[in-house]
Amino acid sequence: MKHLTLAIALFLCLFGKAISNDIITKVEENWNTIESMSGKFEQTDTDGKILRGDFFFLKPFKSKFVYTNAEENIITNESLLVIVDKEGHKIESYTIGNNIIKKLLSNVVSLNKEFDLVGFETSDNFHELQLKIKSDISDNQINVFFSKDTLDLKKWQIFDEFNNKTELKFTKIKKNIFISQNLFVVKYK
Repeated sequence: MKHLTLAIALFLCLFGKAISNDIITKVEENWNTIESMSGKFEQTDTDGKILRGDFFFLKPFKSKFVYTNAEENIITNESLLVIVDKEGHKIESYTIGNNIIKKLLSNVVSLNKEFDLVGFETSDNFHELQLKIKSDISDNQINVFFSKDTLDLKKWQIFDEFNNKTELKFTKIKKNIFISQNLFVVKYK
């Protein structure tokens, strides 16, 4: 009886892993068909402060977050995260390095090659992938939520090395639309 119980547990574990690998493959394939994306976002920071606005992704590596209730916006490219004022003038910038968002916004994402899968969960509405960049010794992690039905990006939670969480929820998403390169231009005084 003990061996039968162990065999059943092993089967269920392997079956669960096979299902999660199939879902991860489908999420990856869907994500890689997206060249551009825009919509609305709601950001909750570690202090519980909520900011809202519009987001724009243009692969590879470009993103812009235009906040409706803040004085600054964020633009990223392959090497920098730039905080800009409402007119697009640089306020300050930070090197991105091997950043999680940079990896997600590359032309083609290979989740198994770029990330370690820390966890995988499926609920009624979402598939949640808990990811860390391979060879990153920090505690940085991202939990990415995709719609169970459409596999569209719905939310991400980013945890920094101090376990501070920033969460972004994405709505009113439009995929593979024209987004001008000019949207990501940073002005210098």
